[in-house]
Amino acid sequence: MSKKRMGNRIVAACLAFSTLLATAAPMAGAASDASNTSNATADSGQTEVQNQATTTFTDLGNSYAKEAIDHLASLQIINGQGDGLFYPQKTISRQDIAVLLTKVVGLQPKTAKEASFEDVPVESPYAPYVYGLSELGVMNGRNDSTVGAADPLTRQELAVLLSRLMQASHVAKAASTNTATYSDEEEMAGYAREAIVEVTNQRWMQGANGKFNPLGTVTRAEAAVIAERVLNARYQQAEQAQFKLSTKSVSLMAGTSQRVKVASATGEKLPFTPIFAFDRQELGTILPDGTFVAGPTPGKGNVTVTVGYHTETIPVEITNAPKNDSGDQAVNASEQTTNSKEQTADSTNAASDAASQEASTVDNQKPADEEEAVESAEQDDLVNVAPGSFTSVKTFGPPDSYFQTVEKQYPGPVGGLVTPSEEWTGFNRQFGRKVTVALSQDKPLERIALTFKQQKTSGITLPESMDVEVSRDGKSWSYAGKAVHDVPASEEKQVLRTLSVTLPDVEARYVRVSFPVKVFAFARQLEVWANENSRWEGAVLLPPPSPAQMMEDKKAGNRVENMLLAYSGAYGDRGNWTKEDFLPMVGYRTADGYMRDQMFDTVLFLPYQDMAATKQGWQGYLNDLFGTDRQLDALNSAMREYNRLRGTLYTTPTQENVVLALPYPNMNQTNFGKLADNKPSLSFNPAGIGEEQAYENRKQALEWYFQELQKRWNKAGYSYLKLEGIYWFHELIEDSAPKERDLIRSMAGMVHDEALRFYWIPYYGAPGVGEWKSLYFDYAFLQPNYYSDKPVQLDRIEGVLDTVKKYGMGVEIEGDERMYRDPKFYQTYYNQLVAAHKLGMDKNNVHAYYYGSKTLIQSATSTDQVVRSIYDDTYKWMRGKFDREEYYEANEMP
Repeated sequence: MSKKRMGNRIVAACLAFSTLLATAAPMAGAASDASNTSNATADSGQTEVQNQATTTFTDLGNSYAKEAIDHLASLQIINGQGDGLFYPQKTISRQDIAVLLTKVVGLQPKTAKEASFEDVPVESPYAPYVYGLSELGVMNGRNDSTVGAADPLTRQELAVLLSRLMQASHVAKAASTNTATYSDEEEMAGYAREAIVEVTNQRWMQGANGKFNPLGTVTRAEAAVIAERVLNARYQQAEQAQFKLSTKSVSLMAGTSQRVKVASATGEKLPFTPIFAFDRQELGTILPDGTFVAGPTPGKGNVTVTVGYHTETIPVEITNAPKNDSGDQAVNASEQTTNSKEQTADSTNAASDAASQEASTVDNQKPADEEEAVESAEQDDLVNVAPGSFTSVKTFGPPDSYFQTVEKQYPGPVGGLVTPSEEWTGFNRQFGRKVTVALSQDKPLERIALTFKQQKTSGITLPESMDVEVSRDGKSWSYAGKAVHDVPASEEKQVLRTLSVTLPDVEARYVRVSFPVKVFAFARQLEVWANENSRWEGAVLLPPPSPAQMMEDKKAGNRVENMLLAYSGAYGDRGNWTKEDFLPMVGYRTADGYMRDQMFDTVLFLPYQDMAATKQGWQGYLNDLFGTDRQLDALNSAMREYNRLRGTLYTTPTQENVVLALPYPNMNQTNFGKLADNKPSLSFNPAGIGEEQAYENRKQALEWYFQELQKRWNKAGYSYLKLEGIYWFHELIEDSAPKERDLIRSMAGMVHDEALRFYWIPYYGAPGVGEWKSLYFDYAFLQPNYYSDKPVQLDRIEGVLDTVKKYGMGVEIEGDERMYRDPKFYQTYYNQLVAAHKLGMDKNNVHAYYYGSKTLIQSATSTDQVVRSIYDDTYKWMRGKFDREEYYEANEMP
């Protein structure tokens, strides 16, 4: 887009802002007039949106590619060829690989203007994908003016495409100490040799029996496996996206503009398109390039910037424009518009002229002349295309009939959220909602907006955020950013917020907004603004992140802050937790016995490491876990007593969060046991049954256990406990185990389907630590492993915290009974608190705590001042009140 055109857009936005409210009513009428046309397309939209069940292919059998194919199919990135068949051994064409690679790297397809290749006409469904890769320099044509669209893809051609795609997507090249060599190197084309080395080192493609087979064709199964590897690499990029903003805050005068620039932290080109959002639509708007345009009204708001899955928030403050020479304040266009819908065009223009004239006096803020503004306003009109469109609403987790009945009292306007109406639609609990809008056809979208209300006295709070996704077909979705606000949940006054996300040149027919719901959320006027004159660069947006990431914000202050590990099921009294054991753990009890505050808000129950990997062993642990007067039952009783002591038992009782463990199906197990009497005993060992069957058996055992766990939990009906999540018990990624990563991702999907979170605590230096997000864990804590007989130096503690920061993890605080009698272990415990405190990690973070078994109880009940101080200082650390700055050294101990 030219600078002149950009300037036109800015001033047009300034001028149009003063008339936004006045023009809303005529557009609503127009939408009503077109209702017959909209309803005619709604049926097809409804079919698209509702038919999103995961595809199951009947011809995959025990294919090595089954998990990859199922994963990509669940995201609608890859499809079968009718009748439930995938044809995994069929070769894939060059045009099909263009579609697949475009989707996994996140490049948004756009309608082609002209045909550059004779075998890909503009009307071809492949054209948006082939020409998109061609513009990137990834897929080139041939000498005969074709691209070989329908030709089978060779392995060396795929290697070249992947190498170019790696560079275009800014995927870091894998370090390799060995140069990849194959015995059939002479068969490789000269242009492909370097690419083959790169993709081999990246582990995206591998040869067999020392050969790469460069001229062999790529099957659909192979393409799926390779595409999933690329997608996982992009997921990891998106999770760890680091970027710099040109400003930490935006402060400008009414009627002016300021651009927020986004750059890679490493100085390279950003791997994903920045997306901007704003939470006060009545104060201003932000354009797709990051230019914030202030309206005529002063106020404060927040711009959210999303790159990949990472977001940053910038505060915005708009001040009054300066007074003119006569001493009069500039005309407030927003007030005029709000107070009078019969406002004349002359008065509107006068207000706009005043705002533009005054903006020209502000340094570093950009006005423009009236002629360009009028021209731009004609060219760049945004149209709300949502009214009359088909909409569907789904819950994050399984729907609950009781909450749905409550919801029916607040149905909202006829026509749903897309209806321009002042009537509110109410949503009750069930984690959150996904609202999907099906437009009549593809539109060049620019902004998605939805208005929410907070009225705390009625239990209505603003969602912490709103996420947006877009799709061309209603099946394959791309994540298009997040909008947040700064209204605290404690705010008593009624507050309205319109959260809007500005889209970067996206052509889509389907839009989905997602937002969490705590008790009640009230929303109205879902708007989808299209701009037929959009001329922005092509966007790069990935498929949505893991479903659990669309729930409530996962930072401390919501559901989990401090999680205590409670081992049980063995070792007599050490593994048997009673009500009296739990009471000083769930509540901070002062030395004189006063229950002052909550201590650990979450308890993770897990078995000891030596639990047998058999059905009998797993059942024995479950029997103990759900036994009477111990473990879960004891925790429930302790929470009842905690609420009684705090005076909240009959008013607003506190519930303790519970995380339960999935035991690990050890690959050495050959006789797990029978899941049914007519079935053989399961083996997890691939040596006798093959990797695929071993994987299936491990998966079946875990699914059986999870079902048993849920049955027992639901039957118990604990009044003061809440099931928060599930924990993956193994502390590393076992590369030798059958399809270990596939198993973890499958378990993550199973857990997320029940609207629970998935947890992991690997040890320091464990294989796979840096992969935790791509494995779909919601939380991962690094266990430092300080408690060994070897001395632990301070640099080890700081190194652990560096790793935690690098990978965006939480940290596990470690202690055991030795810290009461051995100065070395006392020093180590306190030094980790000091190190984390100095880095600010004791505040606004989620932590796990390991104390061997019930070690901290000894401190809580001790009359020894030094021992008791460990309990007190741990509580202070949890609350961000720990103030020690110096490390303990040598054998120093109070």
